[in-house]
Amino acid sequence: MFERTRGEPPCRQYDSGEREYTIRQYRDGDRDELLSLYQTILDPGLSEAWFEWKYETNPYTDDVPVYVAEFDGRIVGAGGFWVLELHTGSRSTRVVQPCDAAVRPAHRRQGLFTEILGAGLERFDDDGFDLAFDFPNELSKATFEKYGWRPVERQETFFRVQQPGAMIGRQPTGPVSALLHGGARLLARGYLAAKSRRRSVADRLEVDVVRTDEIPAKTLATLYRRDVPDEFHVVRDETFYEWRFGNPQWEYATYVGRYDGSPVAAIVTGTRVENGAPVTRLTDVVPLVSNRARTAAFVPVLEAILEANDDAALVVAPSTAIPRSVLSEYGFQSNLTLPLSTVATPTVHGVCVLAADEEPGSDQWIVDEKSLSDPDSWRITFSEYDTG
Repeated sequence: MFERTRGEPPCRQYDSGEREYTIRQYRDGDRDELLSLYQTILDPGLSEAWFEWKYETNPYTDDVPVYVAEFDGRIVGAGGFWVLELHTGSRSTRVVQPCDAAVRPAHRRQGLFTEILGAGLERFDDDGFDLAFDFPNELSKATFEKYGWRPVERQETFFRVQQPGAMIGRQPTGPVSALLHGGARLLARGYLAAKSRRRSVADRLEVDVVRTDEIPAKTLATLYRRDVPDEFHVVRDETFYEWRFGNPQWEYATYVGRYDGSPVAAIVTGTRVENGAPVTRLTDVVPLVSNRARTAAFVPVLEAILEANDDAALVVAPSTAIPRSVLSEYGFQSNLTLPLSTVATPTVHGVCVLAADEEPGSDQWIVDEKSLSDPDSWRITFSEYDTG
């Protein structure tokens, strides 16, 4: 799709003051050693199928956008870059999201993460990319800021806690722990039951919900195109849907709501086991634009998802795709408010302008009359995250 001619990726030497490293782009033959690094540092479940999906079959780039740090001929650090297509309002442009940063313990505090990130961003700048965005945690946020990243907002996420032990941790053992976890579970069930009893049935549409383990790319893309938001978001066309949900780390299902036989709303869920407990995400939601009819159509779709995932410890929803009023009615709570704020780990949505040259009088942080650092300028679901 986005073809370009590239020569042999350049190498550069980096002297940390203690050791000399080679920083370079991924090459054929690196996969086994790179996967060993990722499995050791990030997740032992990361597989060749995962790497192939995320980096080798990405339709928005024609190479493998991973950078590595070598020491004595051995890969000791790496960082990936996830290439996507972003809709800005009047056009679409390729953007990049840094991800999968890993450094072996013996080589930390040498500045390798900073060097790897810089090498990748420099390459994408040279290739004509305008923007990068990411969702770093507090540990990596300072490194991103060195390259001119601006925070957009702390990412708000909504949790429907069906097994509280998944949030409060599993370290304590013994009868006291069992009592605490069991009591919390009963309280959570009582809370969700009370919310169900108070739930309004007004504005309910007679929507038939069909669940499938497939990703109906054409249907989802049609629903997206029906009302494309003006805010920044990843383009959801057939190409995107055919690739994005091939991640083997998650099990995906699609719930399509049909009114009078025609699709009106859909949610793609992703489920996997985290810390020993099943977690279900509302990964993508279409259409992305909210109105009263759309909200009413999502109610039976959401109910079908909750019924099918009653055994999940957590059901997790993004902040902008489904109205807060609906999420509240179904027992979802924000990670930015008590009590979840005491146990949830927040991330920060950040954005970076890559273009090096700025015309006099222009503001590169304004695109299609919207500020890149304004939270209201973005419409994000979990589809924009590289993690699932």
